[in-house]
Amino acid sequence: MHHAVLVRSAAVLLAMAFPATACDDDSKDGGVFTPSPSASRPAAETPDPGGQDGIAGAQAALQAFLRGQAAGDAGVCRYVAPGGAFVKGPALRGNCPEGVKSTPHLLRPQEQQAMRSVVVHGGRLSGEEAVIPFSALHWTAGSMTASTLQPRFVLRRSEGTWQIVK
Repeated sequence: MHHAVLVRSAAVLLAMAFPATACDDDSKDGGVFTPSPSASRPAAETPDPGGQDGIAGAQAALQAFLRGQAAGDAGVCRYVAPGGAFVKGPALRGNCPEGVKSTPHLLRPQEQQAMRSVVVHGGRLSGEEAVIPFSALHWTAGSMTASTLQPRFVLRRSEGTWQIVK
């Protein structure tokens, strides 16, 4: 019985000792935990995919635009050149935010699924422009044809971001 009392006493002392060792006795804040500076910094923002150089940036911008358009996210209008032929075309009718917001209501369910899962591979640089044909678009769900969108997309860089011009 004497042995059991000693074991319990040792367990209590150990339980009290471990939390005490976690506190910094040299701190002047009374033992209050303060996170390290790196723990309190916000995570770095993800760079804009349309800001990448070369054809990869143009592909990323077109992919982001098409996925966002299928979701009705007007924020993807940053990938559309203001005043260009694309914004004046039948899909956006001169007003990118309104055109993008109305897109989900105009698409068939299969087309919307395809656009939401689209991945852009291919295309080429031609001078200051990137030309991406419809055949460079691939999707994992749904279906669409070139008539759903258009036969090719032309993008140019503006202020560091690739934008669809036609």
